Amino acid sequence: MRSRPAAVAAARTDPPAMTRPGGAFWYARHRDGDSPGHTLTGMATDEFPDGTVVDLPGPPQRPAGWALQARVPVPGRVPSSVVVARAVAPEAPHLWCVLVPASPDRPGRLDLIGFSTAHHPDGAVMGADTFTALDIAWSNQVCALRWDPPTGVVEQVYVAPEHRRLGLATKQTMVAAGIRTAMGWASLRSDGRLTDLGDTWLSEAPDWWRHRVPTRTAHLPPMTPGDGGPT
Repeated sequence: MRSRPAAVAAARTDPPAMTRPGGAFWYARHRDGDSPGHTLTGMATDEFPDGTVVDLPGPPQRPAGWALQARVPVPGRVPSSVVVARAVAPEAPHLWCVLVPASPDRPGRLDLIGFSTAHHPDGAVMGADTFTALDIAWSNQVCALRWDPPTGVVEQVYVAPEHRRLGLATKQTMVAAGIRTAMGWASLRSDGRLTDLGDTWLSEAPDWWRHRVPTRTAHLPPMTPGDGGPT
């Protein structure tokens, strides 16, 4: 993913947020007055069935249980921002992301590349054209996530070693969840193929996250020998 160290494979689901075992995660959609845009707020509550998008009146809110908020100026296009609630990843730093096609050997996949500089506000999402106008290199990324939009399968998750154990992988996965919901793509999921590091990471995850992930079906070799794994 744009000249970075080898990624670490790990499963992620949609969403890794504050739901209870068996709890629901749904989205409130608030229209922007007379304009075509809207805001999606991901809610980890049981008010509506899991996975539903509910049109609600009035301006967007951030009530108890909100986990992410995606700003969609033009329906059918990638959100301009996906802000993740502090409660989801309390120690995660400032994060903005660039969404780009993956390498040619992975056709159809997308890479979400995360940065933690002051070039953009927390939650900002952009394409490669906007990024290349900045005085920052791809090598400055702090995390990255690759997935297949039609299936929702997350193939790779990477967090730079100096930024691990802060919840960056969780925060970035929530950004990806907001993007996929706005675009109408499949929910993020694992296909059960995991490295030992990925499996260990999931075994330590809370029940509300782990119950959404299938049992490990295949063992993948470590992508970075001796690596400590993503978090």
